[in-house]
Amino acid sequence: MGKFSDFVKKLYDVEEVYDENEGYYDENEYSNEEYYSDDFSGSESSYTAYEDVPYQAEQPVAVATPVAAPQASATVIMLTPYDIRTSQIVCDHIREGHIVICNLTPNANNQRVVDYISGAVFALDGKIEPTPVKTTFVCTPKHVDLIVDSAASEESGTKVSAL
Repeated sequence: MGKFSDFVKKLYDVEEVYDENEGYYDENEYSNEEYYSDDFSGSESSYTAYEDVPYQAEQPVAVATPVAAPQASATVIMLTPYDIRTSQIVCDHIREGHIVICNLTPNANNQRVVDYISGAVFALDGKIEPTPVKTTFVCTPKHVDLIVDSAASEESGTKVSAL
């Protein structure tokens, strides 16, 4: 019975509680004394440290993609991308403000090449349009207007399909 009584005494004995961080205070730690006063009369002067600041939501900022400024004369470049590395060259020309005509060769990577280039054109706010020839498409930067006359292609019997 002695063990049981020792166990119960240990459960109900109040141990001295101490703070492990006692004596160590952060330099940036502030006291609450500057915000509260001993005067609890309810007057507004006791709450002078708090100011009501209305919440103002920040407007989202659009990330500006660096694109070359419009030029007086446009440069048209014809390339034949066959893999992702050569697709990067097409994207660099579009970013510089050039018009690029892409000629695809029969290749297993054609879908990846078109996906890569169309993603870059979309990110640069450009346009990509197919031509009546199935393996050729035109990529234009943001400042170039590309007008596709679908009525003329229907009259000639060619079908223009979107990529």
